[in-house]
Amino acid sequence: MKRLAAFMSVLALLAALAGCSTLPKSYYESSTEESSSPSGENSSPSGEEEQKAFTLCFSSSDTLNPFAAATRSNLELAPLLYQGLTALDADWVAQPQLAESVQVSGGAVTAVLRESAVFSDGTSVTAADVIASFEQAKSSANYSVLLRNVTGVSADETEKNLTFTLSSADPNAAACLSFPVIKAGTEEAPIGGGPYVFSNGGSPTLAANPQYEKAPAISTIYLKDYPEGDTTVRALESGTISFYFDDLSSGDIPRTTSANISVPLNALVFLGVNSRRSALSDASVREALSLAISRSAIVSSAFAGRADAAAAPFSPHWKPAVELKGFDDNENIAVAVAQLEQAGYNNTDGNPLSLELLVSDGNSFRTAAAELLKQQLAEAGVSLTVTVLSFEEYEERLEDGDFDLYLGEIRLSANMGLQPFFSSGGAASYGVNTGGESASAYREYLAGQKTLQEFTDVFTKDVPFIPLCWRNGLAAYDRALSGVTPTAFNHFYGIDVWSFS
Repeated sequence: MKRLAAFMSVLALLAALAGCSTLPKSYYESSTEESSSPSGENSSPSGEEEQKAFTLCFSSSDTLNPFAAATRSNLELAPLLYQGLTALDADWVAQPQLAESVQVSGGAVTAVLRESAVFSDGTSVTAADVIASFEQAKSSANYSVLLRNVTGVSADETEKNLTFTLSSADPNAAACLSFPVIKAGTEEAPIGGGPYVFSNGGSPTLAANPQYEKAPAISTIYLKDYPEGDTTVRALESGTISFYFDDLSSGDIPRTTSANISVPLNALVFLGVNSRRSALSDASVREALSLAISRSAIVSSAFAGRADAAAAPFSPHWKPAVELKGFDDNENIAVAVAQLEQAGYNNTDGNPLSLELLVSDGNSFRTAAAELLKQQLAEAGVSLTVTVLSFEEYEERLEDGDFDLYLGEIRLSANMGLQPFFSSGGAASYGVNTGGESASAYREYLAGQKTLQEFTDVFTKDVPFIPLCWRNGLAAYDRALSGVTPTAFNHFYGIDVWSFS
């Protein structure tokens, strides 16, 4: 069970910041119970000022060092306190941040430090700071998945040009340089270069960083201490905090009267297919299963509209994938039936295709999706038995290869890497032929020998696994707050223009 165990150890951490992936449970499900009543009663303003105060939760018992933080709330604060060499924009594309420019070429990424890059104490960001931060990030559970393909970094004699070496080519490797950079030697009380600086003088706050290039509209963020490092929507409803984010990985949608918006996540819900099984070793059968599925119905029914149909193994919210042509959102039963008959199933000779679908318990989204898949595949003459298991039983059967189909979910890294599917021993490689057509085409894409569309064309015919949908999270916030634009990789994206009306 080593594959899943390696990922289960970081399930309670904020994968959106680090690009961590999970299979199949959410990274929040193993975290400590949420605290319903905060401590630190004097950690927010009082009187008339309280009406206009922007307040977030944090854990005073946990560190704000992004490489060591163990609570969701403190990790969520990382983009407010630190900058990376790059940062993902609203289209999930890496843009220079502390770097002046970033170039990806073959097995290396070169970043040039901005001359004006400084920490909140006014000192310049140096190559030594970046290298020290990289080494800590690489060994941290919070960022190790993001940096798994980055093997090392070196600086030239100018101390401004940094070269990161990759274990394999990756055209999207600039996104891997979004790890936080802190001033070397300040690990106990980290100094960063983000829009805010932590202050614990009297009451904990985040004050606007005077060195930051653009002063945020909200000059002070008050912090409410939740010792367990988590909070609930009740704290927002009561006015204790001003902003709440839930990735909805539990399958429950919180009820709130506050303003709220859906936040597209890089979380892929998919149907794992065991290509080692006789029937499923045939690509035309796997394609027929995909054709029989209505992704739009799964989104609207099983996920209550809190997802986007998956036309490809890349999110439609990632700019390079917006125009990709892949799977249809709706089913095509006639073609599915014809392909199954051509493969020798459900024909006049009476050779029905019967399969078992494994799903782990405890999540209403997953169980609803499994039952809907059973109904949809029945329309194409496929008999599907849904087996709901405890996570331990589910994990054991996947490890043993004892399955036909399974319902899984994985959070892809910021570089959108599909290595968890196509690498031997990858977290989502159960049943996938890692030497097959799709895996080979993906490696060609990474090496620049195929375009994203060319890889997708191979994938949609080979169908090593079946993408179903990309889940959304929920951001809820005080109705007096405006300009709120959270993203999957930064819940406080665009914080410089957030303001109270």
